[in-house]
Amino acid sequence: MSLGIAFVSGIVAGLAIALPLGAIGVLLVTEGMDRGVRRGLPAALGVATVDALYCTAAIIAGSVVAPVTAQLGEWPRLVGGAALVVLAIVGVRRAVVSDPDTAAGASAGGGGPTRRFGLFFALTLLNPATVIYFAALVSGLTALRSSPGTAGMFVAGVAAASFAWQAALVAVGSAVRARVSGRARRVTALAGNAVVGVLGVGLVVVALGAG
Repeated sequence: MSLGIAFVSGIVAGLAIALPLGAIGVLLVTEGMDRGVRRGLPAALGVATVDALYCTAAIIAGSVVAPVTAQLGEWPRLVGGAALVVLAIVGVRRAVVSDPDTAAGASAGGGGPTRRFGLFFALTLLNPATVIYFAALVSGLTALRSSPGTAGMFVAGVAAASFAWQAALVAVGSAVRARVSGRARRVTALAGNAVVGVLGVGLVVVALGAG
């Protein structure tokens, strides 16, 4: 496999895991609404970093990492769902108490770029299905292990595609922020956080049911 094909294959794989819009995607849109593109990009970078790390882990030791991850059972899903519910509650509260004529208060939690990166990094890390996905994918692409360069380009493609999509979600939120009134942003923030809360509750219910 050439370096170019490895990079393009990584882009396709990265988009396949990133495109389905879940709770993290909704949170990224809300992040863009609250903070704008520049201040929202650390959150997008946090998500893309985990995708790249999980992809790297799958290439290096997918046959070992995936079974170990599977042994965690429903705990990651349970913890992740609970975290989403908490974030949704915080986000709703901030949207309710914030000044509707300002842009502040839509997203859950505050803090600078490092804190926002860490928050989204941790939330994405709690989805071990990502590493299982990459492990299954990499098992069918044995050429990736032919050289470090090939593997590196594949991971680079995954990271680039993931970050581009996450950043696009932040940009969508920022565009909404620039085009609607403060009161409309409040309603959108409430709706977005409600969706995140429902998705979080769903994860908890599924985890408890499977347990």
